[in-house]
Amino acid sequence: MKNSKFTLAALFLAGTLVFSSCSKDDETTPDSTPAGLSTIAEIAEDNGNFTILLDALTRTDLAETMADPNQTLTVFAPTDAAFVDLLAELGLDNLDEVENALGTEGLKNVLLYHVLGAVVTSEMVSTGYVSSLGTNASMDALSLYTNTTDGVVINDRAIVTSADIMASNGVIHVIDKVILPLTIYELLSLNDDYATLTAALSIADGDLDALLSDPSVGPFTLLAPNEAAFADLLSELMISDVAALVAALGTDGLASVLTYHVVSGNINSDELPSGLVQTVNGDDFSLNLTNAVIVTDTQDRTSDVISVDIQGTNGVVHGINTVILPNL
Repeated sequence: MKNSKFTLAALFLAGTLVFSSCSKDDETTPDSTPAGLSTIAEIAEDNGNFTILLDALTRTDLAETMADPNQTLTVFAPTDAAFVDLLAELGLDNLDEVENALGTEGLKNVLLYHVLGAVVTSEMVSTGYVSSLGTNASMDALSLYTNTTDGVVINDRAIVTSADIMASNGVIHVIDKVILPLTIYELLSLNDDYATLTAALSIADGDLDALLSDPSVGPFTLLAPNEAAFADLLSELMISDVAALVAALGTDGLASVLTYHVVSGNINSDELPSGLVQTVNGDDFSLNLTNAVIVTDTQDRTSDVISVDIQGTNGVVHGINTVILPNL
């Protein structure tokens, strides 16, 4: 799985889990016994290994939220060691420098990216995308991607080292890295069901992978064909594999097909328009919202929207089950 590179700009612009095979370090994680009536903030303070997190929560006026017994939250809590690693990664000396670089609101948003707005325990969850309380510039809820293939990894970065630490106002899952908001390309690159799409974006003319990885560009709405969609396209066109498809279309033709799946703006599922929609390719497709969401391309081929609102720092992704085609 590809590791993403992060910048301060990406930080600023910025489901379910199966908690198995998690290692536990007794010196850096709290006891996982249910904590009775203690709040999330009290558990973190009593443990002593979350001093930087608590400092950051205080700076951003989130400490009261974590101490509020009326809240119902899930917190992925980075240890002090996780914050030290982040400082080294960013070339900064302390939390003051992080706050100066991001601004207080930017730091607050990074912290909220570690929080879900409901109690999510280990038996409730599995691999996939989940919405955090962090938001992008359009105030849309940023997505996390959790992978449970080998333990639990969040955004191909942070490992859950201790799960299901129950509090009166939610649950804590301890992680070994500070998690950072991702662009739409980075979110897709973590999911094997979009492996062909992300590979095609990297091959096509126009550096489309770099474009959709840039948090300063956009926002974009991407209709993302899954693996089954590409397999069906190969069968439909009687082409043996993706390499043969690229050879047939050329990298310029491939770029034309892929950009036909991209629309300017951050269009969430509840904002999708009915009728013709212009793409960055220049061609239109049609959306029918009568029952489900159906996309009709220039060839009168149709696709279902099968997943929605995978939200990155630079736009949103909706999954589809057919590769739609422009005028070629």
